[in-house]
Amino acid sequence: MTNGSAKSAAAGASASAASRATTEFARLISYIVFGLGSAYLSLRAGELPTSRWEPLGAGSFPQLVFAVLAGLCLISAIRAVIDIRKAGQLDGLMSALCGWIKVRRISFALFGLLVVYLGVLPIAGFSLATFIFLLITQLMIAGISKKTLIQSVIAALIFSVGLNLLFAEVFNVFLPRGVLFAG
Repeated sequence: MTNGSAKSAAAGASASAASRATTEFARLISYIVFGLGSAYLSLRAGELPTSRWEPLGAGSFPQLVFAVLAGLCLISAIRAVIDIRKAGQLDGLMSALCGWIKVRRISFALFGLLVVYLGVLPIAGFSLATFIFLLITQLMIAGISKKTLIQSVIAALIFSVGLNLLFAEVFNVFLPRGVLFAG
């Protein structure tokens, strides 16, 4: 009886260590993403124009804030790696990363599709780019069947062409037409 409870306690401790390592791994990824974003924004803030009356320039304060944030993210990322090593789960880090990405593959695909949409928007115009983006997004989330295809086409038409008409006719605000339709 004592041997069985010892095995159960060891299994519980192992599961707890794995859970801690998984949590720290998620934090590590967030620290890396926010740190890289902050470093990029710090560099971009340094490019803000200076004025004759400010000795430091308009970008000095945002540059300092983003640089400090990037430094804090770096320190936190190092601490997360140390915590993962303490939990003894550093060996399984790559397999955990692959599993984490596999579970969230649709989220990454949607984010990639959003990036493509924002890049195509000035070329294709609001209506066409939004229609294609919404159609693909809805089919990715709901799956492809006859019913979802019809529903997705209707919703994409309403939110692309319908919004364009609403803004143009009611609000007198013209959404981007794009290079393809500028003619």
